Formats: sequence, structure tokens, C-alpha cells
Amino acid sequence: MGNIRSDSRAVIVSSLAHFDNDVLITVLPAVLPIVIGEFGLSYGIAGATLTAFTLFLSLLQAFMGYMGDRMNRILLLSLGLATLGTAAILTSFSGSYIQFLVFQCLLGVGASVYHPIGYSLTSDTFELGRRGKALGIVSAAGDIALAAAFATTGFLVLVIGWRGIFMFWGLLALTSASILGLTMVEKKRSLTITTRYRFDRKVIVRLIPVIIVMGLASACYRIVNSFTTTYLTTMGLDIKSANIVTAFMFLLGVLGSIVVGVLTDRLGERKSILLTMAILGAQSLILTYAVNVYLISIIIISMGFSMIGVWPPMYSAIANLTKLGPRAFTYGVLFAISQSFGSLFPFISGALADVFGLQIIYTIVSILSFTAVFVTYLMLKR
Repeated sequence: MGNIRSDSRAVIVSSLAHFDNDVLITVLPAVLPIVIGEFGLSYGIAGATLTAFTLFLSLLQAFMGYMGDRMNRILLLSLGLATLGTAAILTSFSGSYIQFLVFQCLLGVGASVYHPIGYSLTSDTFELGRRGKALGIVSAAGDIALAAAFATTGFLVLVIGWRGIFMFWGLLALTSASILGLTMVEKKRSLTITTRYRFDRKVIVRLIPVIIVMGLASACYRIVNSFTTTYLTTMGLDIKSANIVTAFMFLLGVLGSIVVGVLTDRLGERKSILLTMAILGAQSLILTYAVNVYLISIIIISMGFSMIGVWPPMYSAIANLTKLGPRAFTYGVLFAISQSFGSLFPFISGALADVFGLQIIYTIVSILSFTAVFVTYLMLKR
């Protein structure tokens, strides 16, 4: 494919890497009911497993972003995918819960590469305009991956088991890493800005509300992604049907990413974030009291639009507040902070679910969403 010379090639590379990355970080939530049964886990321990994986994913993103400003980003994306694939294959051979946990943490290490690298690559390419739309497309690729993971897992788990699913996607990631590394070359960048630029106090202050809202949105996402399939199985759906509902939720998220990305270019980041988080809060509030599994399924599907659609305006807000050179590092730091906060909530919500039942997760999401609305309205610059 040659050097990255066009906008479209940067979007294609980032989108393909995003797909492979997000498929593998979604497999565990998709097979969680079976893993809980096989290893005899409580909701709290299951949530703690997801928290441990996400912490490794989150905390290393600042370092990966730092390296992305100084190294070839295509090479880093390839190494990340290779680590992901290896960890997934090792997971398929887990003989005990401890082994399973260790390999999931390794998977988190591999997953820490994509977001600061892929989004900085896209943002740099669209420095002069149409950034919201481009970020929406790249974000949508990850959402398609989430839908694909959930949609295929319900069927594949009955045929090859949860171990076979990890093996399948792991081999695909290794193949993609090889193809990406052999066919793509990033053209040289000037690192002068990167090595000399320092954040000033004004930039840091302006980034604070973005960090807070990203943390709250990340917490909502982690809760819903971790326990939706499991919750639907407790409401009477089999795992195949539950995963189909979750898949449709993320498919609608694809539309949300693109639509809200386009709206961001027209309305601005602040209004787009306010709209999506308010809708998510209202949807979650309804789920707190809903008891009919069909109504619950419809609302869960509709949540995808707002829960996923909120991210492109936040990515765009980060790009608008930072300079070109150190952008990968900036993305990495903000992802590390916000997603580390969000990673705590699978454990918190799982522990509360052991006491109050799984429906409590939507009460938590509603509170977090409306808090994000409040922070955005008061603190995010117009």
C-alpha cells in the first residue's frame, strides 16, 4: 500500500487496527456467563477480572502515547496486535482461573497500544478539517468489532467453546499484525515540536473537564460492556440471544459514532457531549425500573447510539486543545487517567450486584451519565 500519503489510507489503517483490537477486548464480556460457571466465580470476582485487564490496558496508554510521538506508529500498531493475538491464544489454554487472569492481563498490555496511536494518527492527518467525521469513522470500526464479537460468540461458543473463540480471534490478530507490518510504511515526521513542546497551565486547566467527562463515560461503557450479556441471561434469554441483543447495541453505536461525529463538526464538542450523555442517562434510568425482557432488550439496543456516539466529540475536543507534535502522548495520558477510573467500575458494579442484583448496574450508569452532563454544562468551554 506504500507510504501514508492520503487521508483515506490513514483512516483505513486506523480502522482495521481498531477492529482487531476491539474484537479481542470484547470476547471476555461475550463469554462471561460461561467463564463464571466454569471457574465458579461471583459477580464481584468476574468484575475484578475485567478491572485487572482494563487497568493494564489503561495505565500503559500514556507510555504507548509517549513512544508513539517518537517511533513509527505503524510498527507500534503491529506490535500491539501481535501481543493481543499471543495473549488470546494463551488464554485459550488456561488450565486454572489464575492462568486465565494472568493471560487476560497480558491481553490488556497489548490492547494499550491502539487508542493513543490510532487516534493520534487520524487526528494528525485531519489537522486542517473534517476531523470529527474522520474520528467518527475510525471509532465506528471499533464499534463494528464489538458487534461482530458479540454476534458471532453466541453461535461459536456452542460449536468451538469459549477457548476456541479466543484461539480464532487470536490467530486473526497475528495475521493482521503481519500484514500491517509488511504492507504499510508511515512517512517520516518532524519530531521538533514533540521534543520541545510542554503543556502550559492554561491547557491543563482546559483539559480537566474533558478528563472528568471521559472518566465518567468510560465507567458507563465498562459497566454496560461487561455485564449486559450476563444480565440478559438472568432475565431469561439464552446466551446466543443475549449476545445478539448486545451486538445490535454496538451496531447502533456505529451509527452513533458517525452521526455524532458529523454533528460535532457542526454543533461543536460541548453540545454533542451534552446531548449524548443526557440521552444515555435517561435510557439507563428507564432500565433501572424495567422488568419486561423485550422492553429491556429494546432500550439496551438504543443505548448504543448515545454510549458510543459520545466519544468522537471528546476525541475532537482533545485535539482542539493540544498541539500537533505531542498528540499521541496527550491521548495516551488522558486515556490512561480516564480509563483507569472507568476500569474500577466492573468490580464496583459486580460487587454491588452480588448484594442488590445485576439490575443495579443501570442505576449506576444513570448516575454517572447525569453527572457527566452536569460537569459538561458547567465546566467545558463553549
